[in-house]
Amino acid sequence: MTDPIVCITNVKKIYGKKEVVKNISLSINQGEIFALLGHNGAGKSTLIKMLTGLIQKSSGQISINGIDVAPFQKNAKQQFSYLPEIMALYPHLTAKETLHFFAELQNIPEKNEDEVLEIVGLSDYKNQKVGDFSKGMTQRIGFAIALLPKSPLLILDEPTSGLDPFWAIQFKKVIKHLNEEGTTIVFASHILSEVEDLADRVGIMSDGELVALGNIQDLKRNAKDEVKIKVSFKGIQDVAELTNKLSYPIEVQKDSYILSCTYDEKLEALKALQSFENIKDIEIKEVTLEDIYHEILTKRYAMNA
Repeated sequence: MTDPIVCITNVKKIYGKKEVVKNISLSINQGEIFALLGHNGAGKSTLIKMLTGLIQKSSGQISINGIDVAPFQKNAKQQFSYLPEIMALYPHLTAKETLHFFAELQNIPEKNEDEVLEIVGLSDYKNQKVGDFSKGMTQRIGFAIALLPKSPLLILDEPTSGLDPFWAIQFKKVIKHLNEEGTTIVFASHILSEVEDLADRVGIMSDGELVALGNIQDLKRNAKDEVKIKVSFKGIQDVAELTNKLSYPIEVQKDSYILSCTYDEKLEALKALQSFENIKDIEIKEVTLEDIYHEILTKRYAMNA
C-alpha cells in the first residue's frame, strides 16, 4: 500500500454554535482519485477549504506530505493545486494574461501556459478578456490555472460545475490521464455518475459527518440492495426447473424472470445460467452508487427522525 499524501485527523469546523464539520478523520493515498460526495450543505466544500488552508479548522490536524496545513502556510501550499467551485478572476485581463499572472507568482515556465490553454480548449480565446467568458469558459480557465504548476496533488471543488456535457467529459478524461501519470486527485461533487466514473474511493458526507468511506466495489458489496438479473428464454421455460437449478429467489415478470443475488454471488449466478441452452437475453442491473447513497441517507434520516 502506498503512503498517504493527505492525513485528516479529528477535524472540526464550528461557526458560532453550529458545527459544520464534525470530527472527521481520513487519509488519502498517493496516486488515487478520492471523491467527497454529499448533498448541498453536507460540509464537502468546508472540508476542502480547510484542506487547502483557505479557512482555519476549529480543531484537529491536517497534513499534506507530512506538512501541517494552515492559512498562509506557504510550504503546505506548494504541495498542491486547487480549483475552487467559484473562480474569481480579474475581468479585464485576457486568458493569456491571467495565466501569465498566476505563472509568474509561482515561477512557472511560460511554456506551461500554452500547454494548459490547449488542454482546456481555450487556445483560440487566449486574447479574449476573461470578463467576457461564459460560466463554462471561466471554469475551464480556472482548471488551466490549477494545471499550471503540475503539482503532485490536485484538489478540485465541483470541477464540472457550469460545464456543458462535452467539456464535462473532457475534464474527466484529463483527470484520468493526470492520475495515470501519477497525480493524486481529490475532488468534491454531488454528481453521483461523475463520482462513480472517476473515483477509486469515496467519502460520503451528510450534515458535517463522514457517514461512509471505502472503494466503490466495497460499498456495493456491503449494500442492502441486491443485484437483479433479468433473463428471457426462447419459448416457454419451466419455472420449477429454474428453481431447482438456481439457488436464488426468482420473480416471474411477464415473459421474463428476475433473479436476485448479492454482489459477490453475481458471477456464480451467471455461471449457473449457462446450463440453460434456450436463453434469449440476459440483462444485469447492479447496485449503483445512487442506490448506495440513497440507502445510507434514508437510514440516516430515519435514525434522526
